[in-house]
Amino acid sequence: MTGAITASGGAWNASIVAEVVSWGDKTLTATGLGTYIADATGKGDWPRITLGVSIMSLYVVGMNRTVWRRLYRIAETRYHL
Repeated sequence: MTGAITASGGAWNASIVAEVVSWGDKTLTATGLGTYIADATGKGDWPRITLGVSIMSLYVVGMNRTVWRRLYRIAETRYHL
């Protein structure tokens, strides 16, 4: 279970970062939270940066409490030694 949590967190982090890709004079963007944060950071818009990071934090805490904690409990009770 711990490995699944770690892998999903890493994959989500990579997908957030991959929403904005620059190569030379070309920039490709997707629509999402990573793009929102990158755009706000590029403009130095601290209220939008704070909002984006706060939403990201709330999402992570919400997923941990609603999904991963329940799955972890199931795994503990079902597969204990």
